[in-house]
Amino acid sequence: MAALTDNPAVSADAVESIVSAYREPAWLADERRAALRAYSDQPFPTEKTEEWRYTQLKRFSFSGLELAKAPKDESVPERIRMRIADSDAEGVIVHKGNKVVMHQATIKEAGVVFTDLRTALRDHEALVRAHLYDVVNARQTKYTALNSALWENGTFVYVPRDVEVELPLGAFTTADSGGIGLGRTLIVVEVNARLTFIDEYTSEPFAERLFFDAATEIVLKDGAKLRYVSLQNWSRNVAHINKLRAHLGRDARLESVTVSLGADAARAEVESRLEGPGSESEMLGLYFADEGQHFNQFTLQHHATPRGFSDVLFKGAVRDASQAVYSGMIIVDPHAQKTDAYQTNRNLLLDEVAEVVSIPQLEIAANDVKCSHGSTTGPVPEDQRFYLMSRGLRPEVAEHVLVTGFLYEVMSRVTLPKVAEYVERVVQAKLGVPGVKEKL
Repeated sequence: MAALTDNPAVSADAVESIVSAYREPAWLADERRAALRAYSDQPFPTEKTEEWRYTQLKRFSFSGLELAKAPKDESVPERIRMRIADSDAEGVIVHKGNKVVMHQATIKEAGVVFTDLRTALRDHEALVRAHLYDVVNARQTKYTALNSALWENGTFVYVPRDVEVELPLGAFTTADSGGIGLGRTLIVVEVNARLTFIDEYTSEPFAERLFFDAATEIVLKDGAKLRYVSLQNWSRNVAHINKLRAHLGRDARLESVTVSLGADAARAEVESRLEGPGSESEMLGLYFADEGQHFNQFTLQHHATPRGFSDVLFKGAVRDASQAVYSGMIIVDPHAQKTDAYQTNRNLLLDEVAEVVSIPQLEIAANDVKCSHGSTTGPVPEDQRFYLMSRGLRPEVAEHVLVTGFLYEVMSRVTLPKVAEYVERVVQAKLGVPGVKEKL
């Protein structure tokens, strides 16, 4: 495989152009310049890099692409309007390219900040400065360095102490042209506060290729609780990488759901660092690859403190010469006694040319823990398919029943019914169930 190469569009001039265009504060300009240096110093991952060993790296190349420009059309796509109308969100923001094309909120709770990162830098600079780059930064990977140096806008959410945001907040990211796109989300939930947040990536097909590099930073203070959904349903001309990382304080709880359905190739990195005793992280994942798609998932449960609980359940189905890769790691530090951690990956092969690679791993340095990991991959049982068809179900409906039943274990734990319903409709459309595609 040819090595990935750097892109001349990623340059000091590009960084200075962003700093100048937005009149950024000196501290942020310095952070960007340091991130560009880190980007230059880090190599691209190769097939010898453990976390990327089975990734089809050439599909994540951005060689020859320019930085994404302003959208051709600043209207909100109809599919996003339909998604917003179908949600219970009390606040939504829509990013299209590097523009915010919709921001509406009727948040009743006092002190909650829900806005784009540009506005947050202007109106809440101290809050942003205190947390930006603490969780996802340029030192982690070549791609996080790229994002840290060149992001233009994103979403900022802040929930004050003891405040519960009753209804979800949501950010929708879309595009209508190609290039290198970058997005960043920063969520800070203070002590004993609660939030539900939906991060969705979607687009109608367009001619050019888009490489989209996303970063999501989550800070949960002591006793904070967050339900977070990342739903990726890009059009097929997109390659998508998202680093989602959360830091959890004492007795904090994260419930995250990562869904991969669209794009040509997508890599989701979902990581929790349990920093406070009694913290809990439940990380669910669901993916369905067809027509040659490549989906790559990496999870990390890092227990850095005693009495933490974490549970990973990722399930997926593949067909049509598609490939799914799952790599997961549980790390338990020496002083993280009484850790309780689980990691499960299950895969369903829908034909003989689809491929799955699954690598669950443990790295335990404490001696009083409960940790387990497991993985299964197998075809649809033919007797089950035959039974359903013998009862009059068409082949595509029988397959839908079997796939939905297989994925139900994850979907039943998604505590947002409208999100679960939408995911099921997309799965139905990919399976060719008649009449479904028209409803998306």
